[in-house]
Amino acid sequence: MQYDYINVAMFFLIYGFSGFLMETVFRSIVEKKTIISRGFLTNLFCPLYGICGIVIILIFTLCEITFNSRLASLIIATLGSITAVTALEYVTGRVLDRVFHRKMWDYSHLPFNLHSYVCLDFSLLWGIISIITACMVHPLIEITVFAIPETYKLIFLYFIFSVLIINASYNMRKMYHLDLIRL
Repeated sequence: MQYDYINVAMFFLIYGFSGFLMETVFRSIVEKKTIISRGFLTNLFCPLYGICGIVIILIFTLCEITFNSRLASLIIATLGSITAVTALEYVTGRVLDRVFHRKMWDYSHLPFNLHSYVCLDFSLLWGIISIITACMVHPLIEITVFAIPETYKLIFLYFIFSVLIINASYNMRKMYHLDLIRL
């Protein structure tokens, strides 16, 4: 299925919000206390999860149309998703650490970590998440997004992206005044 920019933007927002919720629930259970936000944005959104969701869907779609074998397609798409998402997580972690001089996440306590930005445990978890997302979650999200009239999608996108830009600007300004940003 080909997606236009409007639908990709909708998927980005849905996966960014869903990933934030998933991480919040996971962290709250693991740390046995309520965790609200660890990231750069102070609202209920994580851009990295939005990007990863889109990358996973694109990889699975490309593998489905490239390979004849359903099993081969699933295995290659899962390995590709693990690799792509782990690379995105590593690069994002390094850049955020370099710019803001603090680690947004730290896997140094886990075995097989790379500079504490990524680790084998969470990379494999991304493989499981990618299969669930591509095979079960995304088809439902796709149907829902396609059912929304274009005008409503545009109004929603303008509003949410405006909120995200204002939020990011506010946080950048706050960090600049605290002398946390050094390029």
